[in-house]
Amino acid sequence: MSGEQVSPPRGSMHPASILVRDVLVLNETMEFIMRREMDINETDFQAMQHLLKLRSMSPGELAQMLHLTPAATTTVIDRLVTKGHVQRSPHPTDRRRWLVSPSAESVQSAMAMLMPMVLDVDQAVRGYGEHEQRVIVDFLSGVVQSMSSRIAALEQQSEANHDQPHKGTAKGEQ
Repeated sequence: MSGEQVSPPRGSMHPASILVRDVLVLNETMEFIMRREMDINETDFQAMQHLLKLRSMSPGELAQMLHLTPAATTTVIDRLVTKGHVQRSPHPTDRRRWLVSPSAESVQSAMAMLMPMVLDVDQAVRGYGEHEQRVIVDFLSGVVQSMSSRIAALEQQSEANHDQPHKGTAKGEQ
């Protein structure tokens, strides 16, 4: 490491920061349960998350979001089609292209698993006054921004590491 402190001294974290970590851990558990219920692997689940959010995209766009090759993405799509989670349809304006969308049944199933939690959170936040709600939204926006910035930095670092030759090898020998 470059002298960065990896974890703060015990007891120095704010309770809100500890709760954000708890949310991240619980999210992993929720994803595991959803993958199990949907009978899909982690990569297929990531594809479903993008499709559930955006509702429809080309295989190429999905490949970019998953950081996979087009061939690997086709395999993911094929598995999801076979299990009834997605469908392919012709692009409405370009007959050479296809769009991939989540099936109505898969959307309904995912929402049935998620909506009770989402509605609980919505009810909880609405129990606060208008000012407190703005503070909560501001805090959560900061969490999202921090996570987005860290993801971008890690991806940039990863790309830089992959562009450099490994120690002890000549450039191009990998």
